[in-house]
Amino acid sequence: MREAERARENRLEIVKAHSHGQITKRDMFRWGIYGAGGLIAAKHGLSPFVRSAYAAVPTGTPRSPLFGAQKFHERLHRPLVQPRIPLVSAAGSDDVLWMGPDGRPLSEMPGRRLSYHDEWSKKGPGWERLKNPLTYRGPVEGRPPGEFFAHQRWTNNPTSSNRDLFPKVGYLMSLGQCEAGTRFCGEMPEQDMNALWSFGVRQPGHAGSSGGSRLGYGMPCLIKARYGEPMLTRIYNDLPVDRTQNKGFGRNEITTHFHNAHNGAESDGACNAYHFPGTFYDYHWALTLARRDLPSHRAFSDPLYQKKASGPTDDGGLMQVEGDYREIQSSMWFHDHRFFFTAENVHKGNFALCNVYSGPDRACTAVRDGVNLLLPSGDATAWGNQDFDVNLAVSNPAFDKDGQMFFDVFDTDGFLGDVIAINGSYYPYMEVLPRRYRFRILNAAMARFYKFAIAVNKSKKFSSGTTVPFWFIANDGNLVVNPIQLTALEEQGNGERYDIVVDFSAFADGDSLYLVNLLKQTDGRKPDKTLSMRDALRGDIEDPCVGAVMEFRVRKGGIKSVDDPTRTYTGLEVDPSADFSASDWKSGLKKLTTQIPVVAPVRERVIEFGRSGSGDSRDPKTGLCIPDCGEHEAFPYSIKVNGQSAHTLNANRISALVPKPGEVEHWTFVNGGGGWDHPIHLHFEEGITLDRGGGSIGPTEKLARKDVWRLRPSGKVRIQVCFGEFGGAYVSHCHNTAHEDFAMVLRYQLLTPDPNDPDFAKTGSRPHWQISNTPIPSPDGVTFRVPEVLPEARPDYRTTRT
Repeated sequence: MREAERARENRLEIVKAHSHGQITKRDMFRWGIYGAGGLIAAKHGLSPFVRSAYAAVPTGTPRSPLFGAQKFHERLHRPLVQPRIPLVSAAGSDDVLWMGPDGRPLSEMPGRRLSYHDEWSKKGPGWERLKNPLTYRGPVEGRPPGEFFAHQRWTNNPTSSNRDLFPKVGYLMSLGQCEAGTRFCGEMPEQDMNALWSFGVRQPGHAGSSGGSRLGYGMPCLIKARYGEPMLTRIYNDLPVDRTQNKGFGRNEITTHFHNAHNGAESDGACNAYHFPGTFYDYHWALTLARRDLPSHRAFSDPLYQKKASGPTDDGGLMQVEGDYREIQSSMWFHDHRFFFTAENVHKGNFALCNVYSGPDRACTAVRDGVNLLLPSGDATAWGNQDFDVNLAVSNPAFDKDGQMFFDVFDTDGFLGDVIAINGSYYPYMEVLPRRYRFRILNAAMARFYKFAIAVNKSKKFSSGTTVPFWFIANDGNLVVNPIQLTALEEQGNGERYDIVVDFSAFADGDSLYLVNLLKQTDGRKPDKTLSMRDALRGDIEDPCVGAVMEFRVRKGGIKSVDDPTRTYTGLEVDPSADFSASDWKSGLKKLTTQIPVVAPVRERVIEFGRSGSGDSRDPKTGLCIPDCGEHEAFPYSIKVNGQSAHTLNANRISALVPKPGEVEHWTFVNGGGGWDHPIHLHFEEGITLDRGGGSIGPTEKLARKDVWRLRPSGKVRIQVCFGEFGGAYVSHCHNTAHEDFAMVLRYQLLTPDPNDPDFAKTGSRPHWQISNTPIPSPDGVTFRVPEVLPEARPDYRTTRT
């Protein structure tokens, strides 16, 4: 084990030299650390003596030191709710002002449709005020200039049909170094400020520092959003200017992807528009329902279809919004999407949560309006209660010998940690009342899959190890039609979200239950196998992440409210939330939502994800890649479209053109290898899961709306998707973030109505009827490059069936 630790130190020295720019991965290729197919020697530590250590833990390195930490001694942290800042329109313009509680503007630059980069580029009077305040290079706003990166449907014109998407509320956030005292539990060491980079609250007018700002919460933050209340989220890059100040991994250039919100491409966070320390990026998260422009797609057969397309108001009413209520989203998250560094940055803590509330899913059990589903939540406020509605972000860290966050950039299969953290807590516990709770479970790991179940730990009535049933209600933030009773979840891939309702009413004061991971995984490529509950609870020497990961402690009363600090629950309160075991739910008389029909597609596309070992992202003549393609001699992962040549990520290459909003397409995702599993993520729109090409498909997935699909080894998934409302450049990729960073990403372009189309003015499409140029960010500002459109990207290209 000492030899293995020395091997890890050797690797970390190389990682450090690479992150400091002293060596490139091309150098490592020449030295034999990388091969044409990716990793060779480094898997086992740059030492011939450490193969025994590889079998000990999935990281291929010594076990993470625990410093005496015990499981289920740390209380579950609840996400830090971000403060809402009112926005008002500036007189005579479409700008918005950030308002303080005294009714006066805050010391923040107004939000605006066009980037401040435009004004900075003109070098007009006062332009120097728009310089990056830390480097004095480039503009203060990282959003690229021009109409293609102007916020879509941003207007305060009272005659515009898009006025209701003008931002009403703002959030000021920092992506910074973790605050002092950040620990995974009380026994573990405090994390170095650059070991964890995470979101946190930013005070208006904060000056920033070239050495970084310790504003990161160290654990997930939470935005409470609602339909009918568009928001402007300003995210500052408060990381150190010096790239070398990263504790060995992570890139200080960031871009934030709101996974999987229905937003314009300029606010999607995955169009190569990353920004640098000292700058901010304004994201217009419009909170609009999909099919806003397509009334014919709505469920007119439901007499309440208009009321269900809504957001909750503060007085218990509803804000009507345009769109299809069947497309309502709920459990969301956002995270870094810097191409080639996503895995490092997200593992480092660069992610946060967002719950989107609607009329049907308002998280308040006191409102009975015929629309509210009465899902477990609370009643302290008219919407967004959390007492019985709990976010669980499950990450998979690993630690070096000093207890600091560790990541192996050499592992192209996908990095597996050997520890479970939930909301940043090491194997936490949570006290619960004997009633129903909703849990929003996010797989925030880089490569590890999970399969969760609930089992009795100790009880006066039930035997230890007894499996506890629960109700499945949402997949990737999309309500399923009917609640589904399960005793174990499906495998949960990276980025997938499963919402469940657990009823603790059968348990007595002092009983406890476990959330259990049944899935063994010792390689980043795919899980090994599902274990029985009995075997999982015993643990597995090869995978320390198998078994109980969280404890629920049942208490009759004495639990303080999260929503109202003055309130303590006695346990005698009636549970007003929906009881899915009641006859009206079991008979189907009551439903969570309505099924979207399957229709004949306008076109089909077949997209194959594979491991080709031959990347072609560089210019064959110059050997250069613009934009940045990383420093790899060859990429192990690639994508084929419609049977054509395999390609690795080049953000300047378009693999699919979507010519017209509202057209229904069927896409088939194919796994080209049997030794791998790939959780494939589609940005911007959800797809209805149709079939698995003859493979089994469970009730939680069949015809369900999703945005991440596990392909399974040698498997395939066919989905129905309809694009609309916004335009620009988006991507689809594997959400095993190592596979993503090693180029398993494809760019697609959504085109909106052209100026001669009657829908042009109605949709506010501006330039997006054309293909958008690719931004090339630098510390001195953004330039652009004309993209290459591959032949198979054309919508009339003949489809090759698989």
